[in-house]
Amino acid sequence: MRTWRSKISHGCSAPLRRSFTRDVYVFCRLPRGSLPAIAEPVFMFQEDEATTVVVTEEQAEASGLAGECPSSWITLGASSDLAAVGFLAVISDRLAAAGISTNVVPAFHHDHLFVPVAMVDEAMAELTRLGELHRPLPMTVAGKRSDLGEIHIRPARLDDAGGLVALWESCRLRFESAELTTELRSCLRRHGELVLVAAQGESLVGSLWATYDGRRGWIQRLATDPTRRALGIGEALVAEAEDRLARLGARKVNLLIEPDNLAVLSFYERLGYTTDALLFMERWLKPAP
Repeated sequence: MRTWRSKISHGCSAPLRRSFTRDVYVFCRLPRGSLPAIAEPVFMFQEDEATTVVVTEEQAEASGLAGECPSSWITLGASSDLAAVGFLAVISDRLAAAGISTNVVPAFHHDHLFVPVAMVDEAMAELTRLGELHRPLPMTVAGKRSDLGEIHIRPARLDDAGGLVALWESCRLRFESAELTTELRSCLRRHGELVLVAAQGESLVGSLWATYDGRRGWIQRLATDPTRRALGIGEALVAEAEDRLARLGARKVNLLIEPDNLAVLSFYERLGYTTDALLFMERWLKPAP
């Protein structure tokens, strides 16, 4: 038996936690170079045009400052990396999709969100659902034990592009290696929690890219390192993708199989997938000007 774990990996060193205070915070503008008559503003940033400070509503009123954008302050409890790619994009995109405007302030130890006071409960609910998608998830998968170390399923990162090229080439997948980084960046921004890899040490030994269009989930780019077959990696990736899609609201998962890859039919049938008589059509679009 092999133990698998999945965890958030967009530069984040712990599962997503969040907390907020019921105080109301406002954004105030001061002349450039001036300092607020407040001992401890929550945040201060100097721009060419003016100095922005974030303080409590009470502090602003006491100091005679005009405050804008009354907000609640949410702190993401997971320690983050200032050089991380994609972590905040996943969160801000998720909140934007729910119609929640967000002002993001990254700090050394944590990231902070300022959201409209009236929408803080909705924001916390969305973050809770997102945290569930990135929760530590123990799974046991029957199969042959590998002596090369434990395998972890996690969301992909932009710096996984090179490993994905090597993996897909070993599996003889059809893809444009020159476009992979661009496509990976785009997918990570939309639903980064659905772009999964299986990692063993520093190597990628499996991948699955899932997408969700608001109605149906799609599975693509399922690949397993040929030297790691029969360990249950593919089955574990599909199970994790299905779980994440279900939590987003998907009720059905689709996939396409190319005619020269019909050998995988039995794999998907074993997982409960059935065939349907459909005609697939496509059209390549010209790049937008």
